[in-house]
Amino acid sequence: MYGVGIVGLGSVSAAHLRAVAALESTHLRAVADTDANRLARVRGEHGCAGYSSYEDLLADAGVDLVIVCLPHSLHCEVTVAALEAGKHVLVEKPMAVNVEQCDAMIAAAQRTGKQLSVGHMHRFAPANRAAKRLLRERAVGDLVCLCDEAYRPFNPNRSAWYLDKATHGGLWYQNGIHLIDRSCWWTGSRVVAVKALIDSRFFKFSADDVVMALLQFDNGVYSTLIHVWWRTGGRRFSTEFVCTDGMLQLRRGIESGRNDLFIGRDGNWEQVEVREDHNTTTRQLAAFVAAIDAKTEPPVTAEYARHLVAVLTACMESSRRGREVVLEA
Repeated sequence: MYGVGIVGLGSVSAAHLRAVAALESTHLRAVADTDANRLARVRGEHGCAGYSSYEDLLADAGVDLVIVCLPHSLHCEVTVAALEAGKHVLVEKPMAVNVEQCDAMIAAAQRTGKQLSVGHMHRFAPANRAAKRLLRERAVGDLVCLCDEAYRPFNPNRSAWYLDKATHGGLWYQNGIHLIDRSCWWTGSRVVAVKALIDSRFFKFSADDVVMALLQFDNGVYSTLIHVWWRTGGRRFSTEFVCTDGMLQLRRGIESGRNDLFIGRDGNWEQVEVREDHNTTTRQLAAFVAAIDAKTEPPVTAEYARHLVAVLTACMESSRRGREVVLEA
């Protein structure tokens, strides 16, 4: 059984705490957070050790696997330290804020021989997995293009770093990386060029609140990503796949559950039955532990996650320059 340490007890940590408790192969050994109230609450609820610094958690010999749930700019520092302390690491997305940091994390994993994976949990969601299977089986022919859209109100109850462009907050780093991952995973190809708009148009904070990106893939597929935090508008999520012999649709897009996948042919839509449960974070952790046990690559490799960060930053560069950016091979 793996002793798990969670660094950072913000909102995203709740799903990881549940995942650790759900698996027979893991137990919560320790948590770390600089907020004394959060630390005391989680320690009381889970009966684990608690530390006010991640360094103290990494010194705990009972911690075998570390889950990093910190602000984006801290991912590299803590991940490298955890790997060098002899821990396996699952770090929340995005892997880091630039490819240079990703390279440092990958080098640390190679140097220490420990496993490193990134929390791109959308590939573990049942409807997303079902769509991937249909695409792989060419149930509606070859994929031509897809569009992933999300329009939602902004939740103002965020930490200060989250609203600041300088600390890598905002819509693009938080949710844009999900959209990039979904497209890359579904297409099964690398992005070769991007054209994007990433800006703050609705709110006074410096972090972005509107995103539109066109991704061109090496296999000839194109993807359009649209995500908006509006001041006032209509809530809508949708993902549509245009294929040579029909269409697929996830009617609630990034929020899709079991009953949201449809196949479209000849002007009609037919619902696809999806039976898997929706415990995506638990399934993600189970897959990572299985890879550690088998000494194989995890489903989300660090190299793959690095490419997503390369696409993320290329889109930001495209938005700044106002023109297409071609990614390095």
